[in-house]
Order: sequence, then structure tokens, then C-alpha cells
Amino acid sequence: MRILRSYILRLHLVPFLLGFGVVTFILEMDVLFDYLDLVVNRGVAVGVVTQLFLLSLGYIVALSAPCAVLIAVLMTFGRLSQDNEIIALRASGVNLGSILLGPLAASLILAVGLTLFNNHVLPESNHAFANLLIDIGRMRPTVRLQEGVFITDFPGYNLLVQSVNGRTNEMHGVTIYKVNPGGPPTTIIAKRGTLSYTPDGRTAVLRLRDGEIHEIPPEEGGSRRYRRMVFTTHVIYIAGAGGLLEHTVRDARGDREMSARALIDERTKLRAEFDQALERRRERLRMAGAPRDAIEALAPERLPFARRIAGLLGGLVTREDPLERYYASRPELATEAEMWRMERDALRRRDASLSVEIHKKFALPVACVVFVLLGAPLGMRVRRAGPAVAFVSIAFFLFYYLCLVGGEELANRLLLPPWLSMWLPNLTLGGWGVAATARACDLSKRRAPEMPRHATRAAA
Repeated sequence: MRILRSYILRLHLVPFLLGFGVVTFILEMDVLFDYLDLVVNRGVAVGVVTQLFLLSLGYIVALSAPCAVLIAVLMTFGRLSQDNEIIALRASGVNLGSILLGPLAASLILAVGLTLFNNHVLPESNHAFANLLIDIGRMRPTVRLQEGVFITDFPGYNLLVQSVNGRTNEMHGVTIYKVNPGGPPTTIIAKRGTLSYTPDGRTAVLRLRDGEIHEIPPEEGGSRRYRRMVFTTHVIYIAGAGGLLEHTVRDARGDREMSARALIDERTKLRAEFDQALERRRERLRMAGAPRDAIEALAPERLPFARRIAGLLGGLVTREDPLERYYASRPELATEAEMWRMERDALRRRDASLSVEIHKKFALPVACVVFVLLGAPLGMRVRRAGPAVAFVSIAFFLFYYLCLVGGEELANRLLLPPWLSMWLPNLTLGGWGVAATARACDLSKRRAPEMPRHATRAAA
């Protein structure tokens, strides 16, 4: 039995590596042309772009590994079924569940490795990727500019560029709208210009040539006159525009740049902040003599499940929220009610976003085990390891990926609990896989039909 399990595991190796490479390449195709554009049109060094490409592989690897497991299992058991080795094993009295122990153990080891990767390697690679983008923006400022699209990254200015030469940082067809509080914007048009930053990297410098300035300056007495100025050279300094392009390593990290431990700590702080804000609101309502149901309506998600259901049914019948009813009787508190609603939604969405990233770090690795349970019985039915395997692999992985992306969006919109949104694909496909595997193992216990002659030789 040990020799048989080792044989089946060896059959998984080549399809796994092949599937991993193909899936990684397909997923990277989305950004590959962007990297080529950085080299060809923007003048960024090949070594820097290569480093950027390698750092971007972190999240792709986390997705490619489970899909490669599914491809390997389908191809391996499809080959065994095609060569009638499955029939030979059943006729020899071998329980198919026992030959699955090897792939399941290997997938479990891979899942543990991916979990460590998601918690330690992936956050650092994402952080290094973000910092490298900052460095590229510092070296080549126009890399961040998109032709024909308004750029709103500069405080107080909206920038539109018709064409950009990334190698010389020269822009053509420049249109700038300077925002003037309380008045119409100032329009600046130039045939060409360059973008650079001061040595400290915090102030953007726009040097424009051959252009015009159109504005309506404020005048005393309420009268305004349209003014048009023609310039040969015009320099604009935008303070604070380089804040997004710090050359030094950032201390702040995004959600995907933190480990699960750091995300949990961040979520704990956020929930403490929510509790403090909620307690302040409750204290104000108590002092104002608000009824109990209005105070509880400040955070209905904190109520016990039975009371939440009762409150929901009561709201459907009366079509009235206790908190809304109370604030309606106190018009002077209407603004405060709206502010609390916005603050509560923002804190809850942030909490959901952190929870999604925490569960995602563990849900994706578990998919390796799920795909073994799902792929083995399906592979036994697929007798030709060709287009059928590719179609089945793509179909299931596409379903898994869509569930993952859709679940993340539903969780961020507070329509599903974060844990359910991230684990639902595993629960759905895992339940199906366990049932299919159990059915296949049960069939292996039954007496197999008479084997073909070449299958008998395989059994011998």
C-alpha cells in the first residue's frame, strides 16, 4: 500500500507544476502589458520592472496553488480511470479512500505552508511592492499619469494630459483646472510641460510652456471680469502633492500588507473605538430621556439574535424605526442622528474589511484540501485527461473565484457576515466533495464487473 500511495503522489507532481505555471501565467496576463509599458514607453529600468513583477506574484501564488491542486488531482485520477487502473484497484479489494490519504496529506501540508505564506511572506511582498511603486513614481513622476484621464491626486488641481513621454517626463496637451473655493475654477492650458518633484519629494513642480491662463478673479464690489493671460513659461508648485510618493519606507500598512495577528490587533482597536463612540451616544440619549428601544436602536446588531428578529419583524409591520421615531420628535437632533449613522456604517464597514482579510488568509489554503475531495471522484469519471480536465478545472475554479470576490463585496456592504462570505465556497464545494468521495469509496467496496483482459494484466 505504501508503494501504491507513493506512486499516486508521484503522478500528481508534474500536473501540479504544469497547472501552477499555466494558471499563474494566465492570472498575470492582466498586468503583464502594464509592466511592458513601463519598460517600453515609460523608461523604467528592466531590473526594476522585473522586481516589481516578482513582488506582484505573491497574491497570484495564493490563488494559483489551490487551482493547481485541482488540476493535478483531476489529471491523475483521470489517467488512472482511463487506463482502467481504478477498476483494477477495485477488483483487488483496495478501498479508494485509502489511496486518497496520500493526496489529502500532501494537500494538508500544502495548506499549512500556504497559511504561513499568507501570514508572513505575502504581507511583506505586498508592502515591498507598494514601496517600489513609490520609488518608481519618484524616479519617473509621469508613470502615474494616464493619458486622456483626469488626475485628481494633486491637492486643489485637476490635471488632464493628452500624451506623456515617460522617458523624458514630458507632457503634451496639458489642461489644468485649479479649484477656487467660492468661485469658478482657473483654467490653465499648455502645449507641453514637465512634471517633477522637489528634493524632499513632497512638492510637485509643473513647468508649463506655450500656454494660456483663463480666470475670473474676485474683485471688490461684486463685479468680476474675465481675464486671459498668455505665457511662454509658467511654473506651478503644488505643496503636499508628493506625500503619496515618499521615498522612504512607509510605516503605515494596508490591509493586505498585514499578517493575521496585526489585522486582529487592528480590528480590536477599531471595535474598542466603536464601543466608546456607542457609549457616548447612549449616554446622551439617556440624559435626554430617550426611551429604551431608541437607545438600543443605536446599534441593533449588538442585540441578541431573538430580539433582533423580533425588532425586524416589528419594523416590517409598523415600518418605523424606534430611533427614527425618537429623532423625529426632536428635530434639533436630526443632524446628530445622521452623523451617528454615517460613523456607525463607516466603522462597521472597516470592521468587515479587516475580518474579510483575516478569514481569507485561512480560507484560501483550505481550498487545497477541498479540491482534493472534489477532484478525485470527478477525475474517476473523466476518462480522457484532455479538454475535459481543463474545462472542469476552469469551471470549478471560476466558480470558487467568483464566490470569493462576490462574498468579499457582500461582506464589505454588510450583507453577509465576513466569515460566511469567505468560507462559503469551501463549505459548498467541500460538502459536495465529501459526498462524492464517500459515494466513490462505497462503490469500491462493491464487487466490480468483469474486467477487460488488459485491465487484468494491469492488476497483475
